Amino acid sequence: MILRASGGLLLLFLANPRLARADAPITDRNYVIDAYRGAAVADYRVIGMGGVSLATAEGALGLLTNPAAAASRPSTASGWFYWDFLLDAYTPGLGVDYDNNGTPQDRFNGTTGALNAGLVGMFGAWGVAVSVTGELRDFNPSGGTDASLSAAIWRLTLARSFADGEWIAGASLVAGGFNLRLPGSGVDLVNAGDWSIEAGGLWQPRDSNLRVGVSFRPAMKPRIDPTACDPNNCVGYILPERVEFPWTAGAGIAMRLGPTPWNRRVTDEFRDERSTILAADLIVSGPVADGAGLEAFLQKQLQPSGRHGSVSLRLGAEYEWIPGWLRIRGGSYWEPPRFADVTGRLHLTLGLDVRFWSFSLWGSQYRMRVSLGADGARQYGNSVLSLGFWH
Repeated sequence: MILRASGGLLLLFLANPRLARADAPITDRNYVIDAYRGAAVADYRVIGMGGVSLATAEGALGLLTNPAAAASRPSTASGWFYWDFLLDAYTPGLGVDYDNNGTPQDRFNGTTGALNAGLVGMFGAWGVAVSVTGELRDFNPSGGTDASLSAAIWRLTLARSFADGEWIAGASLVAGGFNLRLPGSGVDLVNAGDWSIEAGGLWQPRDSNLRVGVSFRPAMKPRIDPTACDPNNCVGYILPERVEFPWTAGAGIAMRLGPTPWNRRVTDEFRDERSTILAADLIVSGPVADGAGLEAFLQKQLQPSGRHGSVSLRLGAEYEWIPGWLRIRGGSYWEPPRFADVTGRLHLTLGLDVRFWSFSLWGSQYRMRVSLGADGARQYGNSVLSLGFWH
């Protein structure tokens, strides 16, 4: 289910950016499309908590950022078997400046949509999961050629807990695909895919309120398929050597304040108590040698991108205001600059969960929730609506 981005959310207090410019027309293939995404593209909880995810990863909600989440159970999941799912869809505000590349608003307009889905099953100490992150974007440049982008990252995850859940390690087989098409001519400018192994870990000391998480994903460097057309003159375009998803590494810490310890199993099916979670993540993304921006490429211009690594600090909080019925969350994160002539930008985020239905199935109690999330920054807005289980 999708909500249109509000666009103006929390934007008025931020300064105008410096506008980037492309250095020169593209004359050879000695460049790479930088597939970095600085804005938080994740589940509703991560977006609402300022992009924080590594230490709070649990079940399906953590699959997209920390593979250890596949074996991280909620405190109420005391049985041998447990399962969970994730399904979110949303539309970031591409019509302003989705990539923070400094493109003026009237030069590049379009639409975008994204989908996150995941399913996890936990069998004793083991957890197995499958998840996907997909993105569809339509580019309608002023005076340029329309283009359509589809990108997806699939994960097959295996994780295991040790020492009664105090330590959790996980790994994901990650496969990524990137397709850029010109609908008018039916030509695929870029059609590339690659795979890698992603790793993550969690430390949840028993009977404490502290959690620590780490993750690492190597770079993926899918090369361009040269069989579709001449890479030196593909409908007038000089194609890049490849598309590159830069490597990322992160570490996070979280603390829960409540009447009972966070890392303790409880016998009740739900832990209904007023509590607060405070969390922070530090995310480092690697450079892309000879990297260039996608939107400038569509105008046959070279705009250097990702020539240096970037660092993002993320802070978030979650408060269970009415136990068992209402949670609110908020946060902030820094989106580092990827383009030389553009400054980074600060994001502010909000979110909430509302329980609306309870039912029994096969002797177990379930609660359904509706969740909202919003992310606003300079020339960027994103809102998300999600349905799922209340944990």
